[in-house]
Amino acid sequence: MSASAQPLLSVRNLHIRFATQDRGETVKAVDGISFDVMPGETFGIIGESGSGKTTLGRALVSLLPPTEGSILQDGIDPSTLKPSALRQHRRNYQIIFQDPHAALNPRQRVLASVCEPLEIAGGLDRATREQRGLDALARVGIAPEYAQRYPHMLSGGQKQRINIARVLTLRPKLIVCDEVVAALDVSIRGDVLNLFAELQREFGLTYVFITHDLSVVAHVSDRIAVTYLGRLMELGPTLAVGERPLHPYTEALMSADPLPLPSHLRTQRRIVLQGEIPSPIDPPSGCRFRTRCPSAQPRCAAEPPDWRELRPAHWVACHFATPDGPPSRAPQPLPTHPTV
Repeated sequence: MSASAQPLLSVRNLHIRFATQDRGETVKAVDGISFDVMPGETFGIIGESGSGKTTLGRALVSLLPPTEGSILQDGIDPSTLKPSALRQHRRNYQIIFQDPHAALNPRQRVLASVCEPLEIAGGLDRATREQRGLDALARVGIAPEYAQRYPHMLSGGQKQRINIARVLTLRPKLIVCDEVVAALDVSIRGDVLNLFAELQREFGLTYVFITHDLSVVAHVSDRIAVTYLGRLMELGPTLAVGERPLHPYTEALMSADPLPLPSHLRTQRRIVLQGEIPSPIDPPSGCRFRTRCPSAQPRCAAEPPDWRELRPAHWVACHFATPDGPPSRAPQPLPTHPTV
């Protein structure tokens, strides 16, 4: 990835709201997010359920229109394109969904599902479409004899590989991966993640990797964005965010990542957040995280924190964070266990 390259994806002050049927209330699913994704990069997005990750991912590939703000794909605003031009443009920006079972038509054979995007795109005869589909299946490790099977005859890992193959037939520039390994057995997650890395090297792909699994995002991402209740809390290089977080929320997420060590050997204290994530219909004033933050002060309720670059390419939205880390808090004791 060249430092002088132009962003493949530019998100500026993005808002996505959904009206409800209850007294005209509005769900603020994404509420003022800005970031860039560079060509060839894997951009990770993490956060709890309800933080707006999936809504953001769908908007990035034009499945949801922005309520406010803009999304530029390789410098082009897709909302300004005519239907025919948009149809051509969208081939370069694809998404792989979380559930590999629901993503495939149970009445279609594997090869027909893989070739369907090419059929919709047009311009190729049937023999060429089927050959490209078979090539894509082979590239993701699916043998030719599986091409005429139905989805119920396959494992979850095989189905997800087929979903990847279906996207590859269009030869996109960017793929949004929405919890793509969440529904898979742990034993095959590594194989699928390694496949993504191989495809990226071979085809020069750019990924936006959405997940709540910290080990996954740390394994695949170049940079990580941390979301909470529709806003970004922190954004920076993977190593910096994982080992030296700046925001209290990121620190709490990282402390919750399980370690394969006995409790007496763990040097990191678990930070337990109190309460549930608030409703996106009526989010807290000021800092969105203040109602659960162990370091919250009156200023956190009075005004939203600025988006600040405290380290090179490492940004945070917290009034009291410093380049040394999150604001200080009372130390929490390690969990105690009876002596064996």
